[in-house]
Amino acid sequence: VEEILHGHDMSHHATDQPPMELKEIIEYLDHWIHQLHETLVEAKHATFEGIWQAYHDLAVKTLYPWDREYLRRMPPRRDDGSIFLSVATYRDENCFNTVYKAYEKAKNPEKLFIGLTQQNCHQDCKSGVLSNLSMVEVPPDDDCYQKFCDTDLGQPFCANSQLRVLNIDEPESLGPYAARYFTSKLWYGEQWYMQIDAHMTFANHWDSISVDMLNKAPSSKPILSHYP
Repeated sequence: VEEILHGHDMSHHATDQPPMELKEIIEYLDHWIHQLHETLVEAKHATFEGIWQAYHDLAVKTLYPWDREYLRRMPPRRDDGSIFLSVATYRDENCFNTVYKAYEKAKNPEKLFIGLTQQNCHQDCKSGVLSNLSMVEVPPDDDCYQKFCDTDLGQPFCANSQLRVLNIDEPESLGPYAARYFTSKLWYGEQWYMQIDAHMTFANHWDSISVDMLNKAPSSKPILSHYP
């Protein structure tokens, strides 16, 4: 990798290729996550250094070059007031309410696009550690994406591809940092980018309020940060 080995910045080389399609992005990430899982299964008897090395080697060989290509082919940022809401969820029962309230409380829901990385258990599911330090069998997790898309509120937004989803099986989950990275790749040119947890609620017209604050910030590239 030129940037790593020699410090060459190759991220801004021009390309004549169009932006990657969202379907192409999701299919690649899904394939890579499965590939990593298979690689780590093969290394399951290795030391922690060996497991890390297997992760590192696969990422540098496959994910890193793909990411460089993705950056060269990113869609242009629009100037239409649109918002991309990044939501990474790990077996979160409040995911549905978060997505639902985001649209219900928005002043301009037609400008809201959500990227959802959903890490769920689908079979042989266990609870978290309970107060008596035990774990019990529980039903498979709700599909937050499908549950929202089945509602009267959600149907038109899902039909308009305003809710984008990458599904990850729980055993293949890589934790919150990787999930947020994957979710960032579901951005597709929206003017504003917002990252939240999957157990949030919203004030009325939260989108308009947030954009107004950003526009009033004394910076050409403003960032608002808050610990809820």
